[in-house]
Amino acid sequence: MFCPKCKCEYREGFDFCSDCKIKLVEELTSEELDREEFEYVEFITIAATSDVCIIPIVKSMLEYGGIRYFIKGELIKNVAVFNNIMEIQVPLKDVQNAKDLLKELDIK
Repeated sequence: MFCPKCKCEYREGFDFCSDCKIKLVEELTSEELDREEFEYVEFITIAATSDVCIIPIVKSMLEYGGIRYFIKGELIKNVAVFNNIMEIQVPLKDVQNAKDLLKELDIK
């Protein structure tokens, strides 16, 4: 079973895509496989921190504001890396809204 929108494959017994909320199909047509939708989004760093405790708060606030984000360096968990700087990045169009949401956290 496949989702015709996101192309995710499901085991037997599932009828709807849990993400897209649409009915699954038995097979994807070659047209559906060829039609990929890509969107270019320029992400801008609006702040950086080495405080891993602040990242869940940042994520929560950005999600509340409906702002997509990427935390560059978040997945680096090597013991040899001290003071890992994580960059909070948002789409160019959301920079000011994100800065406004996060201004009380006092991260630069």
